[in-house]
Amino acid sequence: MRKTNLVTVSMPPSMASQAEKVAKKQGMTRSELLRYALRRYIEELQAGEAIRVAEEEYRSGKAKVLSPKGLARLLNVKK
Repeated sequence: MRKTNLVTVSMPPSMASQAEKVAKKQGMTRSELLRYALRRYIEELQAGEAIRVAEEEYRSGKAKVLSPKGLARLLNVKK
């Protein structure tokens, strides 16, 4: 049984060529490169949301001082 899902992605030829070159230079497959890029994008979105929530709480006076573990939980960081 497969542990992955097959996803087909359409992109302009120039982007596909760039992806191929970057993957080769980094010693990765295209799939590895695209998985890496998607993980980074999701992490950026989560970090942005955490910052937005923290700023909102700060402005409303509900801000709390977080421990490193609390911050990691807020950012949904997994070790």
